[in-house]
Amino acid sequence: MRFRYDPARPKFDVVTAIELGDLDRGYRAIDIAGQDARLHSLTCPLMLGLIVMAIPKYTKGALPLVPKNKDGKPLTSKVEALDDPRDDTPYLLPPPGTIDRASLDTRTQKGAIEEIKEWQAIMDHLRALPVKIPGELPVVPVDERAAEVRAIRAS
Repeated sequence: MRFRYDPARPKFDVVTAIELGDLDRGYRAIDIAGQDARLHSLTCPLMLGLIVMAIPKYTKGALPLVPKNKDGKPLTSKVEALDDPRDDTPYLLPPPGTIDRASLDTRTQKGAIEEIKEWQAIMDHLRALPVKIPGELPVVPVDERAAEVRAIRAS
């Protein structure tokens, strides 16, 4: 996400544009005026979800926020916003004595590859990074993505 803001504008109207994308494929603006019917999903920890949902109350309605389900219908309770993983989450541990390296990182279900352990994938990536001195920590490469400015001040 990249956004543009102008701190000289009125309170709760500082953000002037929000764009979704990345440095490689480019960015596309999303409608922040509320006129577009397109829905954007937000995944966050439960604690942040409570804070986000309190925005309309604490801004006294200046920032209206209506949580909706994937069909665009407003949620009627906080429970509806929770993802219930019991229906589609795979059993995370392999059967005792059968450690298959590939099954620790990904799994194919219904034709789609799913990450089982995000932390494991991150650790595998970090282990694969180059090490300048044996026994030391890997070197994290820094390219233009690390230096990209995503919060652009207008004034």
